[in-house]
Amino acid sequence: MESFRYFKVHCLALLIILTSFLVIDYHLKQRNLTRSSIRWSHPDTKVSSKVKALVDIWSKGLDQVIRKDTSRFKAPAGVPFPPHIQDCKRCNELHTRMDRRGKDGELPPWNFGGNDDNLPLTRLVQHDLWLHQHPKDCSNATFLLAHWHSDSFPIGAGSQITYLSSILSLAVSEGRVFVTLPYHGANHQGCTGQNYMRWSCYFAPEASKECISRAMELYSDENAWNQGILKKSNNTLGPWSGVPRIWGEPWKKMRLTEELNGAVLGDIYYYNKRRWWRAQAYRYLMRFPSEYLCNLLNQARHQAFGIKAARAIVLSLPRDLPVNFLQEQAQTPLEEFVWSKYGPWIPRPIVSIHVRQGDKGGEMTLHPFKDYINLANTLRRKFPDLENVWLSTEMQSVVDETMDVKDWKFYFTKVERQSGTIAMTKYMKSLGKRTAFDNSYVNLMMAVEADLFVGALGSGWSYIIDCMRMTNGKLNAGFLSVNSISKD
Repeated sequence: MESFRYFKVHCLALLIILTSFLVIDYHLKQRNLTRSSIRWSHPDTKVSSKVKALVDIWSKGLDQVIRKDTSRFKAPAGVPFPPHIQDCKRCNELHTRMDRRGKDGELPPWNFGGNDDNLPLTRLVQHDLWLHQHPKDCSNATFLLAHWHSDSFPIGAGSQITYLSSILSLAVSEGRVFVTLPYHGANHQGCTGQNYMRWSCYFAPEASKECISRAMELYSDENAWNQGILKKSNNTLGPWSGVPRIWGEPWKKMRLTEELNGAVLGDIYYYNKRRWWRAQAYRYLMRFPSEYLCNLLNQARHQAFGIKAARAIVLSLPRDLPVNFLQEQAQTPLEEFVWSKYGPWIPRPIVSIHVRQGDKGGEMTLHPFKDYINLANTLRRKFPDLENVWLSTEMQSVVDETMDVKDWKFYFTKVERQSGTIAMTKYMKSLGKRTAFDNSYVNLMMAVEADLFVGALGSGWSYIIDCMRMTNGKLNAGFLSVNSISKD
């Protein structure tokens, strides 16, 4: 009898233990299932019927533009225009007008902020670069043709842009118009017409259309090569070939605004000289997004911020409105002609965090995601209302880790990410050319629009983000880095 009682007790204990394991296993599977299904910004589970109705209408409008059923986004009559969406057709028309020769001394319209909010001489250099690339008469111009690293000799998108800045430096120094050869990153169905296989698929053309056409016409003319009218970079240039000296040495007046381990980064490896020129070159080459990239950015913002924007609009309306609450609302003059110049709405303040891991361990010290978050947390001492993060990373593990980070709202693009350590070029190839380059430039533009910046300056992509913010009116925002700058 006594042994039977012990047997019952042991059985009950085993049953309790087994049940506990099953419950834990269930919750772990549910957690992993949730994580594996999240591929972009964390979903908002509490969405009212009014908010959902508004988001659905905006989504249909965006889909029509993507399918090319219409050339521009139009909200139906009575539907508030989404503040996070741009009329890309109108923006492209405006940028085209801005990218024409104006009056002498006219300031570049793509620079923001005051002189103290940008690197020294930024406005002058941007003005001079535009004039250099848009001569009044291309028939007498000489050209330096930028040879891209192709699929047969692949490097990452960031390294491609770095090489462009080097070739542009040489072109300016030699008085040649810089023209890119066909771009393999634009060799896909998203880039159509005259933008097919051209840098202009993603950004404003690097030179005037007349000069680009002239250079391409002369390409098969042997005399043009023999006479030195055409010259081609042959990939023997290193990523660092010097700085044009026509503006003196403005980097000597730069204020240091990057921080590592609680100290300001100094002028290492001739860092300031290199950084100043690359920042100017990047700003010029990416001064305006193309209509194609603008539409991609609309999609990314809508996936990330659409519900938040719709909720804010619905909360501003009377509470007694039914689900079909939409009413005729004509745009006011300020909305149409003044406030539209502020650009699309995003939740602010927002910090850009670029996490680079993967195959980069051979070139820089890799840091866990928590180190980036620790830097972001320090920003809250000055900006206590900071809670939004635009996260760019190639690693799925980093996206998974955001589930465990409290008090931050993470936003990121909808794209497959890598697990493990593979070369960046192989990862991009696995995505397919269109997705890889679309995602790269969307992330870059979204990061640059942030208010504050955290990253790894040993990464070329973080370096580009840093350079772009210093010629975008955000010099004083600073950049917090988990590691130091590379020698290249």
